Amino acid sequence: MKVGFDATVLKQIQSEVRTIKAEYHGVVPEESIDRVADESIQRLADSRVPQFVPLFVGRFTRERLRELVKSGGESEN
Repeated sequence: MKVGFDATVLKQIQSEVRTIKAEYHGVVPEESIDRVADESIQRLADSRVPQFVPLFVGRFTRERLRELVKSGGESEN
């Protein structure tokens, strides 16, 4: 996660990713969650309103993970 957000936004993003990992524990590997979250963060790197980035990182990451689970693309067995 090499993006120029301030410390508060980065902490909020990390908290959101931890929550997502707890939600998807045993369903999607943590490495996959990190990869998808990083992709979401990169998409939002140039955001004009960084306060909303953690919200959108959570939303985009969950949407992508739901798609992966639905398609059977990722699972921990």
